This record gives sequence, structure tokens and C-alpha cells, in this order.
Amino acid sequence: MSNLLLLALGYLLGSIPVAYLVARVRGVDVFQTGTGNPGAANVFRKVGRGPGLVVLAGDVLKGAVPVVAAQIAGVTGWWALGAGLAALAGHWYPVFLRFRGGAGLATAIGEGYALMPLPSLVGTLPALAWLAWRRDTGTTAAVGFPVFFVSALLLKEPPLLALAICVLPALALARERLLPRVGMVRRDP
Repeated sequence: MSNLLLLALGYLLGSIPVAYLVARVRGVDVFQTGTGNPGAANVFRKVGRGPGLVVLAGDVLKGAVPVVAAQIAGVTGWWALGAGLAALAGHWYPVFLRFRGGAGLATAIGEGYALMPLPSLVGTLPALAWLAWRRDTGTTAAVGFPVFFVSALLLKEPPLLALAICVLPALALARERLLPRVGMVRRDP
């Protein structure tokens, strides 16, 4: 399978609007409620815990499946990361929603799990504890990814690849935090 085909498939998979579809089944338009962001956090807050978990799982899989498909095809390292990055780009700019997508944090996390499962698990544990305490996904990632990075180094994973995996959620968070300031994402008053 061509590496470019893997990137295209990653983008198309990332473009599947899981949050939009799940919320629509419940009669909610995610663009018109909460943050206006088609992502798991908005669905959790405005549609419910069950639908939010479905969206979270779907978004994580959108990041993991292209990487695993690349690995099955014999592609590893940077091209596998590229397949996940293409999925993240699809989540950010989904062709099926006129390029209006979500932040992509769950999709980036799925990519991290597919590329480096053990460091991802190690990073997830303190992040979940922090999330239970603070209930803020942005600061949760700020706790989890440094732990992920240190554990990746201790487990002798490729340091530049581990750093790249950390940069993706940072980009997702920056996109989520900056877009409301430029009027691209609606926030509740």
C-alpha cells in the first residue's frame, strides 16, 4: 500500500464526524450548543455521559486505526505518525462538515496509543487522576503528556518520535484555545 494512500485514508477516517452524528441521533446540533465544537467534551457537557463516551471512543479510534493500518502494511515510524497526523487533520478540517471540525485531542491520544502504547498508558494514569480532580481537558493533557514523554525516554523509545507525539495534542489544544479568540468557535455566554 502506498504511503500517500495511507495518508489519504487517514484523512478520510479522521473526517468522520463522530460527535456530530452521535449528537444528531439525540436531536442536538453540536454547532449550536455549548462551545459549538464537534468534539467529545462538548458532547459530554451538552448531550450526556453515554454519548460523550461513544464520541471519545470514536475519536480515539480515528487516531489509532490509521497508524495501526500503516503498521500492518509494514510502514512504521514517521510515515505511521503521518497517517495519524492525516487523521488529526481530517478531524480538524473534515470534508464531510465543510471543514468545521473539533480540537482533536482524543484523536491525537489515539495516535499516541497506537505508536507507543506503554508510555501512553503511563501518561494516561496521572492525566485521568487530574481530570477527575480538575475536570478540565486542557490542563489534563498538560499533565499527561510530560509523563508520557519521560516514560517514552525511560523505555528507550525514539525521542524525536515521542516529542512529535507530544506536539500533536499541543497543536490540538492550541487550536481549541485560540479559535474562540478569533471568533471561529462559539462559546456559551
